[in-house]
Amino acid sequence: MDLLVTGGTGLLGSAVVRAAEERNWKVTAPSRSEMDVVDLESCVRVIKSKSPDCVIHCAAFTEVDKAEMEPEQAMRVNRDGSANVARAAVLAGSDIVHISTDYVFDGRATSPYGTDEPVSPLGVYATSKVAAEASVIGETSGLVSLLIVRTGWLYGGGRRDFVDKVLESGEAGADMQIVDDQRGCPTWTCNAAESVLDLIDLEMSGIMNVRDAGQTTWCEFARAVLDMAGISSTVEGVSSRSFGAPARRPSYSVLDVADTELALQRKMMPWRKALRLYMSERS
Repeated sequence: MDLLVTGGTGLLGSAVVRAAEERNWKVTAPSRSEMDVVDLESCVRVIKSKSPDCVIHCAAFTEVDKAEMEPEQAMRVNRDGSANVARAAVLAGSDIVHISTDYVFDGRATSPYGTDEPVSPLGVYATSKVAAEASVIGETSGLVSLLIVRTGWLYGGGRRDFVDKVLESGEAGADMQIVDDQRGCPTWTCNAAESVLDLIDLEMSGIMNVRDAGQTTWCEFARAVLDMAGISSTVEGVSSRSFGAPARRPSYSVLDVADTELALQRKMMPWRKALRLYMSERS
């Protein structure tokens, strides 16, 4: 398998590159200076020159709060950049996997979101990712195989993440206030990457959800991180309103992975087990 991965140094992209290389797949991960997703010409030049079997589009504007202050840039990267990558993939005859997010939903549900649920984004980041999904669907339009993978609450090596921030605060002896009214599922990028590659192997298309098993809150997640690290630090649960983040986030963003588990013929790894493995790997 010959892959081209955008955002190959990012949180999920770096995990995808590592997992693909471990399978002895050929992987190209152009840097931003080599291929900027907001520049159609560079996307076409690089992707056509490599002509990969599949393009995995991980590059994105992912800073949820910053997107509220920079809405045009978020749209430029997420919507327009995704359209550029998809258009270039079509011209190269490459299939495409587009990475999306659980934040496409507004969080009003009380049970896991299926892939056919209507989207209802809350903030700029979420709106830009909904627009990105629409753009890749429009650009591919049955011309190449398209798989949209929704995931969320990612952590893992490759970039400073929630786990890093919690550990840094805990090691500094700082007490923390973390929201306890947002529910989702922490997902190790190692597991997400393996699932994405397996879905490619199975030639899946359409929309699939990928995450670790179970659900929790950010506050409970932070306490689990500290507990597994053997750090005693106070974590106070607070409401989203009192926390005061610029961007609204869904209070519930758990994704239904029943179809994915059926396709992969395995259950997703429980999030606490995945976190324990990651913490062991870090140490």
